[in-house]
Amino acid sequence: MDLVIITSRVPYPLEKGDKLRVFHQIRYLSQKHNIYLLSLCANESEIQEGKAEMEKYCKEIHFFKIPLWKRYLQLPMALFYGMPFTVKYFFNGSIRNKIQRLILKINPDHIYCQLIRTASYVRKMPYTKTIDYMDSFSLGFKRRASRSSLFLKPAFYLESKMLATYESSVYKDFNRHTIISKQDRESLDILSRENVQIIPNGVDQDFFYPRPASEPEYHLLFCGNMGYAPNVKAAQYIYELAPVLKNRIPNLKILIAGARPHPMVKKMHGKHGIVISGWMDDIREAYWNSMINIAPIFTGSGLQNKMLEAMACGIPCITTEIVGRSVGGQAEKDYLIAADKEEFSEKISALVNDSKKRNILAENGLKLIRKKFNWDHYSELLNDSIVKASEENIFN
Repeated sequence: MDLVIITSRVPYPLEKGDKLRVFHQIRYLSQKHNIYLLSLCANESEIQEGKAEMEKYCKEIHFFKIPLWKRYLQLPMALFYGMPFTVKYFFNGSIRNKIQRLILKINPDHIYCQLIRTASYVRKMPYTKTIDYMDSFSLGFKRRASRSSLFLKPAFYLESKMLATYESSVYKDFNRHTIISKQDRESLDILSRENVQIIPNGVDQDFFYPRPASEPEYHLLFCGNMGYAPNVKAAQYIYELAPVLKNRIPNLKILIAGARPHPMVKKMHGKHGIVISGWMDDIREAYWNSMINIAPIFTGSGLQNKMLEAMACGIPCITTEIVGRSVGGQAEKDYLIAADKEEFSEKISALVNDSKKRNILAENGLKLIRKKFNWDHYSELLNDSIVKASEENIFN
């Protein structure tokens, strides 16, 4: 098949969850189809960072630049277009025209849109199409609103409602629909949401694996894109938790690793035993040099890839209920769950002092990853769905 894939970001390097997901999907689908990648980007440096890697898997790649200044300038037009602000940020009318002319020239067998951010570029085009919601964005903003200040709460609730409406409205324009987890699917305000196929992420198990035992440098690790709001909140949570932990673990060392750390996160470096690494060329070094992975995520949606990677590297994990639900498995067997700072503090300090329990959690978590999170398996499910949609040739 000739398959057009539209992404809101260049899929490489893999420092964001949406890029990680579509990169592995493209890598697999390229073994079966001709991939025509259409990626939005903000500047030339994004193209240079990702072009060479993506050329390995794509027959053609087309980049469409929307500079940041133009994105912010056009945000007020969201209401005119009937879009949530977080969708309008990635949408440009003239780029849509270019994309549609290019698609007509390619004349693909199917179009795959990653995220609702790209849906409006092709909603009415006469081709079979798949939309990957990935996360329920409306759920993510609803959770952010519930834990935000009085000033931001109304804005986040409004965006959540607009996203819910948009998630529902684009449904009818696509033949196939995918999402990352059951809890994300159940949050969609769509009457036929049972037709949204759950396709989780996988873990590259050839890359992420346990390293032979060595004395870890850090007691605790938190990984993620450290410019992403829910991760920034999690880092702040850890910062507030650290003084309490130091009373129980005097030599406490905490590593907060990930690309683009927010200025608020950078200020934490060197305080209460916290190290802010920023981007790491090999994130496995963070996992292999840490005793326990923690993910105090109370907002956002989707599946926490960094927790999956930590478990694949044989690191025991402590997280929240919403993260645990997306991962699956069994709490207290495959990972630990904490609901507040007191519980996090108790479970962290107990686990630091119990090597036997750490080993059991690490072993169970690793078994869960190897059994459940395989990129090829889930990418094949996506491939089957795309092929069937194309064969049915049902136009909206």
